[in-house]
Amino acid sequence: MISFQHTVIGYQRPLISIENLTLEAGKVYALLGLNGSGKSTLLKTLAAQTPPLGGALTLNHYPVAQLAKDGNLRAQQIAFVSSRFDGIEHLSVFEYVALGRIPYLTVFGKVSAEDQQMVSETLKELGLTHLTHKRTKELSDGEKQLVSLARAFVQDTPVLLLDEPSSFLDFLNRENLLLALLKWVSEGQRCVLLSSHDIDLCLEHNLPLLALAGGQIQELLALDKKGVVSVLLKGAAH
Repeated sequence: MISFQHTVIGYQRPLISIENLTLEAGKVYALLGLNGSGKSTLLKTLAAQTPPLGGALTLNHYPVAQLAKDGNLRAQQIAFVSSRFDGIEHLSVFEYVALGRIPYLTVFGKVSAEDQQMVSETLKELGLTHLTHKRTKELSDGEKQLVSLARAFVQDTPVLLLDEPSSFLDFLNRENLLLALLKWVSEGQRCVLLSSHDIDLCLEHNLPLLALAGGQIQELLALDKKGVVSVLLKGAAH
C-alpha cells in the first residue's frame, strides 16, 4: 500500500533515509519519534506536499510524483489530517465534512443525496451529530480534531495520514479516535499512518510501531514501553 525503496526525505538536505519498507493495507501504523525527528516531514512527503529527495516512493501503486501533479487523483488516494485545524469562517461542521466528497463530484459540482447520507452517518459514527450545524470556528480544539477526522473518513481514500491527531483530545476521545480508525480500516483495504506520542495507547491496541530516530525508521516488535523509549533515545543519540 505504501512502499519505500531507497527513499531519501528532507527539504534542502536529507533528513530521513528509508531503504526498503512496505506498509500494508488493513493496518493502522503508529509513527513514534521525539520532537524534531522528522515525523511531520515524512507525513508531508507521503501526502505529496513535499517531494522526496531521492529513491522511489509509491502509495497504492502510484508514484508520489504522479500524485503531486494530479490533485484530483491525489485527493482520491490520500487523506491528510494535520495536527491542528483552526476552523473555516462561516462553514458549518456538516459543510466542512462534506468537502471530503469533492474529489468525487460530478461536473456540476453537486453533493448527491448519497454523499449527504455518508456525511451524516460519519458524524453519527464519531459522536458528532450534535455539532452538525455548528460553525467550525466555534468548536473546541478537540472537536475540531474529530471533525477533521470525519472529513477524512468521508473522503474515503485507501491511504490516511494523521499528524498527531490526538494532541488536543482527552483520554476518552483518544481511545474513541483510535477505535474509529481501527474499525474504518477493517471495513476496507485501507492503510493508516499516524504520528503519536501516546506509546501506552498504541501498545494497548497492538498497533504496528515504527520508530523514527537518527534519520532511520525501525519496525518495533514485541517491545514494552521501556523498550520503545530506549530505541527512540538511542537512535536520537546517534
